[in-house]
Amino acid sequence: MKIKEFSYRPLFMKMWEDYPKLWKLLIDMGTFMKYKTLNVDKLPEKVTFPSSTMIYINSNENRGRALLVKEGITQKRLYHFWNKLVKEYSPDLIIDVGVNYGECIFSTVYPIHSEIYGIEANHSLLKYISKSKEVHPNQSQISIIHALASDQNAVEKDFYIDQNWSGTSSASYVPSHNMVERVPVQTVTIDALIKEKASYNTFLFKVDVEGYEAFVLKGMEDLLANCESAIGFLEFNSDYIDKSGISSDQFFNYLQRHFSIYMYREDDTLTCADHLKLSHLQELFRSTYIHTDFVLVGGNMPLNVEELFAP
Repeated sequence: MKIKEFSYRPLFMKMWEDYPKLWKLLIDMGTFMKYKTLNVDKLPEKVTFPSSTMIYINSNENRGRALLVKEGITQKRLYHFWNKLVKEYSPDLIIDVGVNYGECIFSTVYPIHSEIYGIEANHSLLKYISKSKEVHPNQSQISIIHALASDQNAVEKDFYIDQNWSGTSSASYVPSHNMVERVPVQTVTIDALIKEKASYNTFLFKVDVEGYEAFVLKGMEDLLANCESAIGFLEFNSDYIDKSGISSDQFFNYLQRHFSIYMYREDDTLTCADHLKLSHLQELFRSTYIHTDFVLVGGNMPLNVEELFAP
């Protein structure tokens, strides 16, 4: 494998934690270039996707402004993955863990048979999520849960809200800058959330929880075992995983027991990446810090994932 063949999130993605003032300056510059103002009262409060669905955002918060600048699509791979799978896979069950403003869960229109859940621990985002749900065509099928998805159900855990960049709020670590609000949040396991509900043949999920991914996945093992097939998008950050108390290689071993793992090439096609080790990724990307995305496939997947994302 050659590094040029693969795509990963570069080191400047850590900027919002290490240099929050510089990051804010860059976001403000992008906002001013697009809208010719930084006056919050004159900035839009919502973003419309190509599907004509929309999300409401806080234009006074850095990630909200980034969504304005990028017209709702700050993670192109996730956007294309999600929209393609909703269309081609037609999932019975859909779960977005780490909703944030909803750029994933509200980015498309869903089949009428789909049951849809969004889980978000950051209380400051709930009013925007609620407004976005109210105008979504599938609003009656969508349930939003304010909780921390975990491997333990109904316990209280500290959650650290990053007031500089809402996307790096986490239960696995405390951001290094001082713009942090610590709040207690009730946990929920996905297995408990869907307990005693109908069985599902096809399950689509996204997990983006800044290092807490292992706990989320452990909390949905029963669901995965009972689904005919499952496919999910998972963001991986080696620093955040380590801060959660689990080594990256322990996490990879867990993934490999439950899923087939796929990695993105630079052209956004997918290739199978079983037998992962952190040292292999570090050699591949020539960096000790790894920030990339995986596609996880479980059960008897009716689609060929590599062909689905072929050029």
